[in-house]
Amino acid sequence: MATDEDIKLKIVTKMVREPITGSNKVTVDTAKGWVATHDRGRAEELIREMIRDPESPIEPYGGSRDNIRLTSVADAVDFIEAHDGDVPFGVG
Repeated sequence: MATDEDIKLKIVTKMVREPITGSNKVTVDTAKGWVATHDRGRAEELIREMIRDPESPIEPYGGSRDNIRLTSVADAVDFIEAHDGDVPFGVG
């Protein structure tokens, strides 16, 4: 089972790789699908916590409560580096 930090890093790293920013968005269900099946419940909780956290690189987007995007690629790279993750090649 992955730690909370591992789950957050996996989600933010995937969002940077796409990149899901600006007018691009994904649903919380899509984002939680990027982690192992047994971690998906916790992933959804962590995504919702990150949405409420002003220091987080993830924000809600659009009229639907379940759409999310990155505040910016730079914020996401800072988050990944601060949590000792690997920034995807060609980003940052």
